[in-house]
Amino acid sequence: MKFVRTPRMRRSAQVLGAGAVFMLAIAGCSTGGGGSEPPSSDGEFPTSGSGVVNLFNFTNAISPDALEKFEEETSIRVNVDVFSTPEEMVAKIRAGGAGYDVVNAQDYVVPDLAASDLLMEINALDWPNGENIGEDYRDLYFDEGRKYTTPYQVLYEGIGVNPEVVTGPVNSWADFFATPENAAGIMSVHDGQTLVINAALLAVGSEACTTDAAAYEKVDRLLEGVKPSLKLVSSDGTIDRIAGGEVALSTMYDGAFSRAKAQDPKLEYVFPEEGFMTGYTNWAILASAPNPDNAKIFMNWLLLPENAALNIEFGKYNTPVAGVDEYLEPAGVVAPDAETLQRGIPTVPCGPDVQEQYDKVWTRFKG
Repeated sequence: MKFVRTPRMRRSAQVLGAGAVFMLAIAGCSTGGGGSEPPSSDGEFPTSGSGVVNLFNFTNAISPDALEKFEEETSIRVNVDVFSTPEEMVAKIRAGGAGYDVVNAQDYVVPDLAASDLLMEINALDWPNGENIGEDYRDLYFDEGRKYTTPYQVLYEGIGVNPEVVTGPVNSWADFFATPENAAGIMSVHDGQTLVINAALLAVGSEACTTDAAAYEKVDRLLEGVKPSLKLVSSDGTIDRIAGGEVALSTMYDGAFSRAKAQDPKLEYVFPEEGFMTGYTNWAILASAPNPDNAKIFMNWLLLPENAALNIEFGKYNTPVAGVDEYLEPAGVVAPDAETLQRGIPTVPCGPDVQEQYDKVWTRFKG
């Protein structure tokens, strides 16, 4: 299967989660780096490691097989703690970071973290495997020249639906928030203000990060109207809930939907007619990282195509890492075709005044 690669960008919303720790057995002593080893901004690139690397990641967002392979090849143990949305991750990092080395940072939170001196400058294009970062993904708005991050996943935000249960049309965000026929009580949305408010703004005919106060009044009414139809507001468990029949209509990322559809083939994915947000997840090293060399080895290892392929097969998301196709079997990944992708919306972080509007809308919705 060929994977769509596009330099489009986006914002999203999901944060929090229960902690979980991978403490897998380790063996072997190769670096997993491959290629030459040019110096980085901090000196020579580390060629070997031991001990641990502490990873703060989205829930269920990395392949256990990849982690085990990394530990076997590098003798570095990976400890994993999880969150559900970017906003929660940022809040925890700003509160002290809890000793994390590597964080999974969605595109729209990277500029502020970097400007706040919370991320280490790494110049990833100079790394041994930096050449594997796709050409279209080296100079994006949130990290030009990959000074602070390495790429991980390409994301699309849409709607998952069980058409055997929900009989009303679901072609747009407007359809979704209007509660299609037979959807009441079995709908869910992510517990993430950016994703939900962006979708609602599109549903009322506006755009993400608008400065139009009237649009937020419309969004308030739209969200208040859909609340009685929602079974839950949660960013966790979206795959199993729709695959298991607990919900029949949900906001979903493309990879999560692909994993749900593998369990229940009748499920359908909708790229809404008004448009859909697109974006990236990325790895970054915290400025306070206790194990920065191990963090670099881990992130560099993930840039090898055969290792990136393990995470595609697990998570079902496209990747900006070049050369993965030869390592992949057809994997049932849902991705927009070229025509549909024209509705993909690149989104930069909202300004402070607009972010305040988002916060107020979200507080009223969750209240």
